[in-house]
Amino acid sequence: MRRTLLTLLGAVAAFGVLTASYATAELPTDGTTTSIASSAGN
Repeated sequence: MRRTLLTLLGAVAAFGVLTASYATAELPTDGTTTSIASSAGN
């Protein structure tokens, strides 16, 4: 039972870290993707 709870807690923590890193990485890439898309259109 304790192992199951620790596994679930670790999975939730890992998901939270991945979500936070994706959210923070989304801001800088938004400007680069628009510049790449606009240069690819030319």
